[in-house]
Amino acid sequence: GDAMKAIQSILMLEMIVVAPLCRATDFPNADLVEFVLECMRDHTGGQFELLNKCSCTIDRLAEQYKYDEFVEAQTMAKAVTIAGERGSALRDNEEARKAARRYRASVVEAARACFLR
Repeated sequence: GDAMKAIQSILMLEMIVVAPLCRATDFPNADLVEFVLECMRDHTGGQFELLNKCSCTIDRLAEQYKYDEFVEAQTMAKAVTIAGERGSALRDNEEARKAARRYRASVVEAARACFLR
């Protein structure tokens, strides 16, 4: 509700004002925010706690991946779960499945390092 909108506004303001000054990643701000919001949606806990843990998680992933590599790996991880004929091209591709497994393992490792359960 209103609390989530307030956190989103604060996060967007932080990304627009502060992040460009200290950013050590080539990830676009919008993609960082999208990851954090999806992460917060998918986990339980206090919003401030999740904001910090999810931000920590994407920061760790950004240390492991260049942006283009991250997008490709994340896309593979999402695409191999598409049911039916649409997803078969990637599901049947061993390299895509390997990339998806590596990405998911990276996310689990980053989340664990950030105390995200």
